[in-house]
Amino acid sequence: MFFHFNFRQAVLWGGLLAGLTGCGGTGQRGNSERAMPEQTRGNRPAAAAGQGEAATDDGPPGQAADRHGPQPPAPTPAAPSTLRARLYLEASGSMFPYDAASGAGELNSAVQNVLGPFENLQPGSTQLFVVNDGVYPMGISYGQLIQQPNLFALAKGKGNPRYTDFGLIFSRILQGLRPGEVAVLVSDLIYSPASATAQSAQKTLSDAQTLLQHTFSRHPGKSVLLLQMSGDFKGTYFPASGGGRPYSGKRPYYLVLMADNPTMRALLNEEAFSPLREFSSLEGFRNFHLFTSATAAAPYYSVILDDAAQRGRFSQAREEKKTRPAFVHALDNISPDKKTGGLTLVVGVDLGLFYLPENVKTDPKAYDLRSDEGFTIERIVADPGQGFTHKFVLTTRSPQKSGDRDIYLSLKRQFPPRWLQQGSTTTDGPPNATQTFGLLPLATGLEKAFNPKQANTSFTLHLSLK
Repeated sequence: MFFHFNFRQAVLWGGLLAGLTGCGGTGQRGNSERAMPEQTRGNRPAAAAGQGEAATDDGPPGQAADRHGPQPPAPTPAAPSTLRARLYLEASGSMFPYDAASGAGELNSAVQNVLGPFENLQPGSTQLFVVNDGVYPMGISYGQLIQQPNLFALAKGKGNPRYTDFGLIFSRILQGLRPGEVAVLVSDLIYSPASATAQSAQKTLSDAQTLLQHTFSRHPGKSVLLLQMSGDFKGTYFPASGGGRPYSGKRPYYLVLMADNPTMRALLNEEAFSPLREFSSLEGFRNFHLFTSATAAAPYYSVILDDAAQRGRFSQAREEKKTRPAFVHALDNISPDKKTGGLTLVVGVDLGLFYLPENVKTDPKAYDLRSDEGFTIERIVADPGQGFTHKFVLTTRSPQKSGDRDIYLSLKRQFPPRWLQQGSTTTDGPPNATQTFGLLPLATGLEKAFNPKQANTSFTLHLSLK
């Protein structure tokens, strides 16, 4: 999604509102992809909290439910009262040089700064593991970990560093997760099974995508936050196909945070856990992408009847005013602006739970607007109000004089984000500072697991005009 925003205020996007079942919040725009999402929550009326029309994959909502009003949200599992971390450090030949004595030590610093707040919250709770051909207990405490100048010195001698069995690793991590636990995998995410040296690069990448799709599909109810990092690398880079190449310079690596949906929601939303999500301040932080549910209840939204940007005259539909006065989804008594002949509506939308950079939330191109009379998104502004975080200014130059009309506003679901495309290579050749062999196929496997119906929108809002 990426980063001048304060990640302390970041919150999880709308899928988490309804108790997530797995899809992604992404950043989309060049260097702005470094901005972590910022929370700008409005003061939502209690009667309307968490309400909105159900999102659909196949078109406008309302065909199987009341099209003029929200449906009750699915029950949200209780958030954990505290959080614990489980570190999984990949100990492979291509990971050791990230913490070389002559390097800057960004990886070591990032690991300590991710785990430290968990330890502050619950001292002695962090569990430590080494992963490569298997998953092995590190056999030390967090206190002993931070006293070690070379992080990988604690991991050497555990398992086989010549290859990484991601199928086994992810399965073991997901099987072992308990409510309130956040798994943190530290890895270069280069898929290098024992068979990689005997097959083509394309076969290896195809296997990687299938592996992750299958593995995560078997463990529903989880969320994955992928953080792209950059750190000094001084040593030998080992391609998946075998051999070794000396390299000195920056290299990408990744922090993969995994948790069940209520735990991930708490991590990224609850004020009590804000010190645990200062990811954008980590040394070497670059980008992020959240994988979680493809569809969920839409956010709270309402037409603002007295906004200064409004043009024309209208009022809340009488029937809705009687039954659902806390929000305005239906309008009647509509007449165009006397000066321009046009009509402008201002809709307040609560995007506070959507895990996206602010520049994506306010980009009209990130949305699809369908209407019977040519409405367009004039602008979107962050302007917290009663129940909403953003104002959508919708306008048409040629409103209809009468008749039933509809407006559908959808947030587009776009995968992969630009940084994932640019940061992946299918060539298992000499290393560089920005690309990872096979990153996109791995991420695509995750996306297919979390979004099996290939939904192309995250939510759809509906307004009715008469």
